[in-house]
Amino acid sequence: MNKPLMYLLAGNGSAADWWDDALAHFRHYRVQALELPGFGDNPQPPCTDLSGYAQALLEMTEPGQEIMAVGVNALIVLHALQRRPGHFARSVLLAPVGAFLWQRRLPALMSPLPLRKTIHWLLGHKPQWFARKFSQHRWSAAQYRRMGAGYTRCRAFMPYWDQLRADTALTLLEWITDPIELVWGDQDQMLGIAQAAAWSAILARADLRISLQPGWGHYPWIDAPSAFATWLESGAQGFVAHTKGGRLRLAELAGQPVPQALTIEHESDPRLAQLLAGTAHMTWAVRSSSYGEDQADAANAGLSTTYLRVTASDVAARVKQLRVAGVEEVVVQRFITPKLSGIAFVRHLAVELEWVEGHLESLADGQATPERATLSRLGSAWESGQFRNLHGLDATALWGFLQGVLKVFHYVPGDVEWAWDGQQLWLLQYRPISEHGWRRHLTAANIAEILPPQPSCFVEYAQRRAAASIPAIMARWDCRILEDNEPFTAVFAGASYINNDLFLARLADWGVSAASYAGEVGGATPVLPWRPLRLLRSLPLFWRMQRIARGHLHTLESGLRRFDDELTQLKADGANGQQLADWFSRFYVFVVQGNLCIATALASSGGALFGRPPTAYDDLGFSPHRLPWETDPGTPRPSHAELPLQPLPLWPRPIAMAHRLGFPGLRGYYLQVREWYRDNLMRIFFRVHHAMPRAERARWFAPHPEVRNRAGSFWQDGREGLEQAAGFMIYPGYVRGILGQDILFEDSLDPGRHAQYQQASAVIARMGGRLSHGSTLLRELRKPSAVLPQVDNGWLGREVVYCDGELRLSHPDSQS
Repeated sequence: MNKPLMYLLAGNGSAADWWDDALAHFRHYRVQALELPGFGDNPQPPCTDLSGYAQALLEMTEPGQEIMAVGVNALIVLHALQRRPGHFARSVLLAPVGAFLWQRRLPALMSPLPLRKTIHWLLGHKPQWFARKFSQHRWSAAQYRRMGAGYTRCRAFMPYWDQLRADTALTLLEWITDPIELVWGDQDQMLGIAQAAAWSAILARADLRISLQPGWGHYPWIDAPSAFATWLESGAQGFVAHTKGGRLRLAELAGQPVPQALTIEHESDPRLAQLLAGTAHMTWAVRSSSYGEDQADAANAGLSTTYLRVTASDVAARVKQLRVAGVEEVVVQRFITPKLSGIAFVRHLAVELEWVEGHLESLADGQATPERATLSRLGSAWESGQFRNLHGLDATALWGFLQGVLKVFHYVPGDVEWAWDGQQLWLLQYRPISEHGWRRHLTAANIAEILPPQPSCFVEYAQRRAAASIPAIMARWDCRILEDNEPFTAVFAGASYINNDLFLARLADWGVSAASYAGEVGGATPVLPWRPLRLLRSLPLFWRMQRIARGHLHTLESGLRRFDDELTQLKADGANGQQLADWFSRFYVFVVQGNLCIATALASSGGALFGRPPTAYDDLGFSPHRLPWETDPGTPRPSHAELPLQPLPLWPRPIAMAHRLGFPGLRGYYLQVREWYRDNLMRIFFRVHHAMPRAERARWFAPHPEVRNRAGSFWQDGREGLEQAAGFMIYPGYVRGILGQDILFEDSLDPGRHAQYQQASAVIARMGGRLSHGSTLLRELRKPSAVLPQVDNGWLGREVVYCDGELRLSHPDSQS
């Protein structure tokens, strides 16, 4: 019988021979040490990004085998599983890299190239200088030489630090469902177990087990190769992370104040007797910790009984009752007698609180009317109620405690149960929030001109999966976006809308008025005033934002061609609808992030002093890919046609120089890039439509069952605001005609309707942004047009006059 194959993959700077000490100790596995491109003796050049390494790993490994990976290359395994679920039968990852990258000191230290080169040289030639970082054990001279030789041969070491960025490290990882085993050593001087709670939040849907190995450092296969091999072959998996007990243990490991607790599967567990010994005066809480509770997509709260104030003598009986009822594991936790307790739905921008005097059992069971308040750092429009000082606890202390819990779980919004005993705050539970209508500001503006009110299931699938990953691109100039952890779109009544809070939070921190954002996207927002001091402090950030966003434009063409090649390969391999939908989710992240960078370049362009070059709209002769609702691949398309991607427009040398130097006046050229980008996206969307197997089109291209039926801006919790959307002129002119006939009257701007716009005398829309694709098209057509949200529907069919952004009845006293 063939032994199962276990791949071994060490971290940055590694070579296959780093595993030599352990190879002879494996009995159950055939083992194969891997070297990614640019590592060790692999002759291939280093990859250009993490996706490239993930694809390389998939190509060099057989499906259905097992893998043990370390550090940054453990992250590559996760990216591989995101691209190809189920590729590895077992994935054991030691001290993975990727959490809190923007806060860690080492990535910042390795940022300056001269320092990085120096450290690389020292690691290669003086590895013993780093002995205490490598291990608490003293290695032989040969082992240090082998380690140094790996670093010396590793051509990927230098570029890897540029590719390992907070904005790309964790893309879509929350959708991995494979079994994952995460391991940390308690002597690891590089990455400790405190990061485990963060990884449980990052891998929110994985079948996740976590273990802490006593005595292990960062290289246990070198420190104790026989013990390491024995452990790996034993299949020991650690504790289940996504349970009540698992998260409490993770929070405690991360330093949170959790009452003494033990998670067990059976009342006969000897650890229970040890816990209860000498505690006759104490009482306990015995709580279910079922595998079906507290999951990312289903809380299933309250399905099992919780026993409070249980005496030590009765704990075992209560554990048995829960076990007999089918609960897989039980948490036995010291009972806290609080003066105040509550439940908080926590995100970085706001905390929604409910609390009661005494214990929260009556609140959790819905048997008491709690006091309520919403606290927010954005301003009064987001707040309601007040948390007054009670029993020595004030709002500032409670906010700080709850935000500390949130940080431990990588800023993923959570449902937190807390208690105040008069001396300190205690964490009783953290779980992800499966669904909630936050006091969060949403808008249909902008998205309404891109997607139909009922987009296809294909697009909605990608949109929801991509929502949390899209904003990370903005961390390249402001890492606070990662702490806010706001999705790009949010769901209301089953449909997706743009999340204004994502952008308003940045404006608040920068000291910029919200009015500027409302005008750009076309919609109303709560008031955020100008704050001159914040604005002044943000000037270096604005320069960095402009530089990075402009620089990103030159990466768009290579990214488009890479995804186009992937689509071609998927089609050649006969990909099914699910595979295409998962690919499109990755592509959707790329698409929207590219648009965000283009929008940032436009916002900082400072006018069109250098002129307006022609755009894709000037040559739409053969354009089967351009049609109404063209941004939804589910929209019916003409028969297949060859539509090769178009190259990025070549700018004159003075324009390219002005672009690199950050000169103002380039709006016309950035509009040219945007419309080139959109036209190429539509070419790929055209191909996606035809790549979908005909037998699956009815499923994937069917309209999503929930309709986006809210117009303008509103609050996700259903409460209406007082904000009014402001209108604006797109293109001046004077036109007299019948509204709805000569003068088009649209709910939103859709550049796919360019033929209708060409034929109309003028175009009026209720929603749209100044810099939207539709506005750009109308300006290029020199079509008199405006966004006017308050136009009376009673004017339809009547003669009106449009003049330079204003609309009025031609004969106000006439009857319709």
